[in-house]
Order: sequence, then structure tokens, then C-alpha cells
Amino acid sequence: MLKDLVINDIFKQKRTMLMIMVVAIPVCSSLLLFIDFILRYESYLFPLASQKGITSWQMLLKEQSLVFFKEYLPLFGAMILGSIFDNEYKNNGWTLALTQPVRRERIILSKFITSLIFMMIALLINLICLILIGKFMKFPENIDLVYFFKMLSIQFLAVMSVMTIHLFLTLKYKNTLISIGIAGVICITSSNLFFNGSSISNYNPYSFASFSSYVVPFSLKTIGIIALTLTISGIVFILRFFNKKESY
Repeated sequence: MLKDLVINDIFKQKRTMLMIMVVAIPVCSSLLLFIDFILRYESYLFPLASQKGITSWQMLLKEQSLVFFKEYLPLFGAMILGSIFDNEYKNNGWTLALTQPVRRERIILSKFITSLIFMMIALLINLICLILIGKFMKFPENIDLVYFFKMLSIQFLAVMSVMTIHLFLTLKYKNTLISIGIAGVICITSSNLFFNGSSISNYNPYSFASFSSYVVPFSLKTIGIIALTLTISGIVFILRFFNKKESY
């Protein structure tokens, strides 16, 4: 039944801009990054990477901060959740869903899983675009699949934990714009803290995706523990909150 709910939630998005957004954001950010590498790779970025002792692939991920893709992943996650829940609030979908012989927990889990699926699609598109940039620019190093897998894992863990927070905010306030606005403000603050080298970033889930380039030292174990703990405990709390909620 949960699988059917997820499939239904995915197909609901055919009438929204979410499908376009999931593709457009990583592609457009990668296009800007590609232009940057065309202009500066041979003359500046490659010598700089050699000087710092990092690979061209790591430099590519580091330069992605210029388009704020990693830094604003939490905002992107809140926007995905907002799109999925916006349909329910506008079309009074909660009333219809709750009349079905389905446990309330599964309704929320379905929407959360659906949002994670769309986020993973966006991250995979971003990864493919990065590899294409590196191949076009003829990076001297071979593609390190382990490196990219770790990058993808960190980004997904980071955004999953943050999306748990915004799932609660969306349900509590019944207004997706509030959740998106909060995500935007925290992303700006968190990116400033990260770029200024604040130790707070090591424990701030809104900053975790910024570590995925492996240029700045960090503890993968710490990120994993915090992200998984926040996600699991958050989902348990949210399911209890939703079960006790009287108005939707």
C-alpha cells in the first residue's frame, strides 16, 4: 500500500512545476559552472588545484560553491516538499486522503519518500553533469567513482535530515511558503558560517552538503550520525504529531 501511495504522489506532480524544477536547477547550475571552467580552468583553476594538492574533480566540486548548489540544497529540499504539499492544501487533498482506508502514518511517509525520490533524481542529474564537465574539459585524473559516491551520500544524508525539519514546519503551519522562507534564511546564514570557517558548521545539518567536495576537513562519521539521528527521531516525532493533529 505504501508503494502505491508513493507512485500516486509521484504522478500527482505531473500537473506541477516540480518535474521541471528538479531537472532545471542542477542543469542550469552545472551550465554556469561549465562556463566558469571554460574560461578559467587551464589558466587558473588547474594550476591552483596542483598547488593545493587536490584533483581537478575536487576543484570542480569546490568551484560549485560559486553557484551555491550545495549550499542551497536545504532550500531546494524545502521547495520540493512545498510543491508536494501545496497540492494537498489547495485541493483539500487531506480530506480525501484521510477518508481512504489507509493509516495516517503511511500518508506522511509516502510524501516524505516521494520528496526524497525527487531530491535523489536532482542529485543524480547534478552528478552526471559534473562528470560530463570533467570529461569535456579532459581532466587528467581518472573518474573516482568512490569519491562521487561519497559526495552523493553526504549530500543526500544532509538534505534528508533537513527535509525532516521542513516536513514538520509544513505540517505545523499549513503554509509551504513559511517553510521555504525559513530554509532560505538558514541557508544564507549557514553558508556564511561555513565560508568563515565556523566550527558550528561541523554540527549544523544545513552546512553538511558543503563538505561534500572533500576540500575542507570534516568527520564523515559525525555527519552520518547527526543526519540519521535527526531523520529517524524527526520522523517518529512527526508521525505522532500528525496522528494527534485535528485539522489539516
